[in-house]
Amino acid sequence: MSIHTNDICIARFSAWVSSQRKLSFTRYRTSLQRGLSVRRRAQLTRQAILDTVEKLFREALKMLYELPFDARSVRVERGWSALTLRILEPFQGFCEALLDDALRFNQSFLAISSIAYERLPGVDYQMAMRRELATAWKDFALTANDLLVETRQDCAAA
Repeated sequence: MSIHTNDICIARFSAWVSSQRKLSFTRYRTSLQRGLSVRRRAQLTRQAILDTVEKLFREALKMLYELPFDARSVRVERGWSALTLRILEPFQGFCEALLDDALRFNQSFLAISSIAYERLPGVDYQMAMRRELATAWKDFALTANDLLVETRQDCAAA
């Protein structure tokens, strides 16, 4: 019973992630334009992309929390739930693809054409964004795993 329930939860979550991935670039552009509207110029791309990713990860954690996982028979090995990799899989390549799309968009976005380091960011700026995205990803993965392990412990206590 629990395997079937978990498969359904994973399928629902994966479908939700897929739909959110499609919306993420629009969210990035909205965040970028919001930054421009308040005359933010420093690290505009970095802030817009990080805002986009962090918001998606917060929403994903909320969804994971609300899904009725049955973790009673799910293995936890070295602190990692067997469900964690299945939860993370739909995000594979997400941060890199979003960053690539954002950098490509910025090259032709007239509103930032006068901000050279945003239109054509240097290697150091790009690497800084990648490090921050990696940190956001790591935080999300650890929190998602903690949630799944706690779900298992709650099931065991019940």
